[in-house]
Amino acid sequence: MDQTLLYLSIASIVITVVTVVLLVVVLRHLGRHRREIAALRAATEGSRSEARAGTGPAGDGTSADAAGADGTDADGKTGADGDAHDSSPADSIRRVAVVLNPSKFQDAEMFRTRVREAVEKLGDAEVAFYETTVEDPGRGQTRRALQEGADLAVAAGGDGTVRLVSSVLAGTETRMAIIPAGTGNLLARNLDIPLEDPTAAITAALSGKDRRIDVGWLRSGGSVSEAAASAEQIFLVIAGFGADAEMIGHTDDTLKKRLGWIAYVVGGVRTILGRSVDVMLDFPDGTRHAHKARTVLLGNVGRLPGGFVLMPDATADNGRLEIVVAGWKGAAGFSQVLTEVVTPKLVPKGRFAERTRLSTMNRYQATEVRVATTKAQPVQLDGDTDAEATHLIARIDPGVLRLRVPAGTERDQP
Repeated sequence: MDQTLLYLSIASIVITVVTVVLLVVVLRHLGRHRREIAALRAATEGSRSEARAGTGPAGDGTSADAAGADGTDADGKTGADGDAHDSSPADSIRRVAVVLNPSKFQDAEMFRTRVREAVEKLGDAEVAFYETTVEDPGRGQTRRALQEGADLAVAAGGDGTVRLVSSVLAGTETRMAIIPAGTGNLLARNLDIPLEDPTAAITAALSGKDRRIDVGWLRSGGSVSEAAASAEQIFLVIAGFGADAEMIGHTDDTLKKRLGWIAYVVGGVRTILGRSVDVMLDFPDGTRHAHKARTVLLGNVGRLPGGFVLMPDATADNGRLEIVVAGWKGAAGFSQVLTEVVTPKLVPKGRFAERTRLSTMNRYQATEVRVATTKAQPVQLDGDTDAEATHLIARIDPGVLRLRVPAGTERDQP
């Protein structure tokens, strides 16, 4: 009997992996088509902006009634009834600082040339490059760029580079932009920033608009007091601990360069059969929830590679975190969680579903949350692994990052 169950478990794992790989390959091709459409849309919007240029007084490229049309005042600040967008003209950008992670580009010099050419076509802004290093992967370069007068700081790299650049810019009025060049590029995906095309990304930054987005802050430690005393770390996409951090830790860097985000699927196979742990969540209103969980995810945005939507209610400017607590038993339980994320309409309901349920998925929304477990778990922030911890303290910081996004994009629609 035990041998039969073992064979069934192995078969379930193989079927699950093959299904996921086939699915992500198809979705990757669909994603490429979406990016081409997005690039075309950005180009169209740019042409319209150029056609409207010079219609305002003194030839400043704005119409007389433009101020306040989108809820912002003449200084580009969001009004009480406005949204998170600022319509700031590209000609107000005089110095562009590109914080460049050279390990993400096959030809860093060619990348610099493409960026310079794109900036020259759109205006007369000065461009400076600041290369990251292993010792300083982004913060020091961003601080130096600000000291040297940058009014637009561009993170050119993966989600890790984006996270570190944003940690310096959050709470300032300096604009930030992204040239995505990593494996996941999750924030860029959620905000419709062009992928795999540096020229389109820098064009979107210069011809687009400002969007004030939220950032998350995380403390972690081996006890409540240790977590409370630890330094806050920023995250823009998803932080958490448990199976998701294990998956990231098991993913080979070489495989990521070859396969892109599909490499995470391979790394995730090793996390399927782990055990759930007791987890306690405490919220600011005094409520407390206990769960058996394999992973706890704290999300600022919810769209994953391939078009999967893990957190439907997580948007970059709603002032809340979405918390997902997921647990499962074996490969069959994991397949249920996967089905709920990929094709939620196929999740069975009714008494039979309850009897055969081998997984749980609970969702919450809050401005702050404390998570505790008795067994230390690996931690990750936007794909960067951190030390194991038993306690997490997370909060949302609303609207503190001024990010450039393509013109014509709306709020996140996962």
